[in-house]
Amino acid sequence: MIVLGILLRPRLRAAGIHLSALVLMCGSVFALGNECSPPSIVLNAFDRNFAIQRDLRREDINVEIDRKPVKVVSLSLDARPRRIVLMVDISGSMRPSLLSRGFYPAAAYAVDVIPPGASSALVTFSDKLRRESDGFEDPKVIGAKVVDLAKKDAHGGRTALFDSIEKVLVEFTELQFGDSIYVVTDGGDNRSKIRLSQLEQKLIDRGVRVFVFKIDRKGPLSADEVDGALEVENIAKFTGGDIVEMESSADISRGELSQLSKLASRIMGQVAEVYRVDLEGSRFEVTGRVKVNFASPDRLRANTVVYSRRVRACPLSQ
Repeated sequence: MIVLGILLRPRLRAAGIHLSALVLMCGSVFALGNECSPPSIVLNAFDRNFAIQRDLRREDINVEIDRKPVKVVSLSLDARPRRIVLMVDISGSMRPSLLSRGFYPAAAYAVDVIPPGASSALVTFSDKLRRESDGFEDPKVIGAKVVDLAKKDAHGGRTALFDSIEKVLVEFTELQFGDSIYVVTDGGDNRSKIRLSQLEQKLIDRGVRVFVFKIDRKGPLSADEVDGALEVENIAKFTGGDIVEMESSADISRGELSQLSKLASRIMGQVAEVYRVDLEGSRFEVTGRVKVNFASPDRLRANTVVYSRRVRACPLSQ
């Protein structure tokens, strides 16, 4: 499961280990024409050991939107095979150096955490998006293509990270509620035209989550790189995805390998199995702020729920 020889240092952001989120929840809404449907959200729950909780019931959670309680109509575990688009940043800032192996270690790890049964497509991006596979394929095929890609000196150009994510949504119409986009990048963006709020909303409307495998590069960063890194983390947070921060190094300890192994298992489970939560129809502002808690104090103490921050639903004016 773990790619042998990767030189990464995971920085998990929870319980003394830096990890961006222990529980995933992303919101979406389906609308036909002017008809506005009740919102649906997807949810993952984890215990303190990062184990996925598969025994949740409807009465186990409380949901609020814009600080108002919303009735949970149904909760069901969705384990359909997932589609994943792996995006690899090959812009100039990702070029390998004496201290770094470029994108390869993080991209190889991202392939490793594609869950069994899922299909995936590979794209690269710098100033524009490029397809590296014809469609969704077996992850082993994608892994071989990542190896071949690392052998090429195709790096260069500016970075249109956010425009490229939007392009993935346009080109890969197969992506549906519960599917994911994996992004391997240092977070820099100095080319995109789309506003962050627009991109977040498009992702949330489709129910597509973003998982960022963020490479921390050595040396000083430009203002674009600093801002872009923060913005791409926000995209993962608002869509209900996750962030794995990675650092290329000359060595990796046994303890770090253990952490990588545990994290890989959690991400695969997080992507593969999600609860679909259907909520009672309600009219509120176009962008509703979501809050979810466990209803039981025992559950609250033993588990953690972290979720996307917004969901679109029927506006008050309709």
